[in-house]
Amino acid sequence: MDKSILSKLTSLGCSIFKEELLSKHCSFRIGGPADYFIEIPNEEALSLFLKTVGNDSFYVLGGGTNVLFSDDGYRGIVISLTGKLKEIVVNGEEIFCGGGALLSSVLKTALKNNLIGLEFVSGIPGSVGGAVYGNAGLRDKWIDSVIKEVGVYTDSKKVWLKREQIDFSYRKSSLENSVISDVCFSLKKTAENDSLATVFESVQRRLKTQPLSFPNAGSIFKNPKGFSVGKLIEEIGLKGVRVGGAQISEIHGNFIVNIERASAKDVLALISLIEEKIYKQFSIKLETEIKIIK
Repeated sequence: MDKSILSKLTSLGCSIFKEELLSKHCSFRIGGPADYFIEIPNEEALSLFLKTVGNDSFYVLGGGTNVLFSDDGYRGIVISLTGKLKEIVVNGEEIFCGGGALLSSVLKTALKNNLIGLEFVSGIPGSVGGAVYGNAGLRDKWIDSVIKEVGVYTDSKKVWLKREQIDFSYRKSSLENSVISDVCFSLKKTAENDSLATVFESVQRRLKTQPLSFPNAGSIFKNPKGFSVGKLIEEIGLKGVRVGGAQISEIHGNFIVNIERASAKDVLALISLIEEKIYKQFSIKLETEIKIIK
């Protein structure tokens, strides 16, 4: 990046790191250095960055909970939304928050203010922006169901999109080429909040069914319609299979865990093995849910 741009971004409160290891910023704890890692704390800095980034490649990192970075790192700029872009504000039955806010923090704020509707996201890691971008949720409820509108930057221009203007589907949205700066959730006020029990039950269920004691990136593959990838992997006997420091979880087959300084190469080898075996056995082509960034 041009030094003058870096200087302007710094003056606007950005923290800029050169050759920053991406393993420090993702739940997999895997990944080489990015050319630049920039923490952007406000919309003025975000707007300047998007206007001046030019042809430089950049990637917006949310909570880093569903991404696999290359061992060679990322030849470009990785940005993280911080500061005011992580703020959470309650206004009646609505919660306004920055795209960088943690989903867990938004849920906590909702419960504290007796607002219900977001309980299903309990235990889902990552940022609000990433959750909206990937339409996070469970089998029968998705985050788009509680969205009122979303503030996005496209080609450095900000627009507000109502829920009806965004196409949401299983694990994805039409916000692919946008930077999500704000989200407004529409919830419901309740006098007696029994949601804590629901949240507790959800968290306990995840503790029992997911390998949370090892670094991982959540579900590796999207579930094909009518199938559970985890069950398919278990059926063909791949649970526990290891390549290098990576292992297909013995608890949940659709998780790959970093058990001993795993490399991206190790994880990709297991992904290829699963894809090959599942296709051979069931004639099903799997689609990865995690983002593989090279």
